Amino acid sequence: MKVSVVSLTCCAGCVCSFLNAGNALLEILSSDFEIVYSPTFVDLKEIPNVDLAIVEGGVRTVEDERLIREVRAKSKILVALGICATHGGITSLGDTFSVKTLLEKEYSLLEAGKLLELKDLMYPICNFVDVDYYIPGCPPMPFLIVHSLKSIVSGKPPVRHNAVVCTECNRKIVPAKLDKLYGIYEKEADPVLCLVSQGFICLGSLTREGCGAPCPRAGFTCFGCRGPCDSLLYRSRDIYAFLVQVISKRTSIPEEKVREELYRNPFIFHTFIFSRFERAKARERVI
Repeated sequence: MKVSVVSLTCCAGCVCSFLNAGNALLEILSSDFEIVYSPTFVDLKEIPNVDLAIVEGGVRTVEDERLIREVRAKSKILVALGICATHGGITSLGDTFSVKTLLEKEYSLLEAGKLLELKDLMYPICNFVDVDYYIPGCPPMPFLIVHSLKSIVSGKPPVRHNAVVCTECNRKIVPAKLDKLYGIYEKEADPVLCLVSQGFICLGSLTREGCGAPCPRAGFTCFGCRGPCDSLLYRSRDIYAFLVQVISKRTSIPEEKVREELYRNPFIFHTFIFSRFERAKARERVI
């Protein structure tokens, strides 16, 4: 199977995670894959026709859009790898500012003609082309990438993860009586109790499982990099309102005060990664 690995606007962390699969990656490369195009691995200027294209990054520039359309036209199967490609990603935090403001703040000393032409927002690739499979994560865990690609190559549907990160976390959820929320560095976390029960803003109750919950297991809050779980997607629930309800229930802090605390805490803006994953057919193909 001929494969291309393409990067749009991103940090390249998803390809790095792919490489971190180690021996499992070597097994795929020796038996199933022939990577014929990738700026990371192969010095080839033209994008060839392939059986499978793996794309990391979202569409932030006009050049990104041109590239993803060409990749789609030249591939039989297209896989969106990582939260930038599947949902818009952390880079979507830039959407809170206008393009003019972003350019003036970061590139005020450069001539406009020297910059790539930016689009109005950071978009997931499904806004421009049809995507066959989505592997979200920031970055996706190496084992998840490998298992998913092995299934795709063999013609079998990859395992679909429907539950939430809390089911993989193993921390004990207990009701608490608190009067405020905390940033993860403001106090030491109990290693056994649910982080929300301790007043931390953890998005595990909203987020699709499949990663193994490495962040909350290590004492760091889940920031939602796997995107929303099925129960939130299919019911079209207000994700922000649901988060407020969960935190209020576990901490006994009134919902109105929870909202005030969240507005004061910039951590909550990570939920923007959920904002533009609306196409119904896309929901069926999240891994």
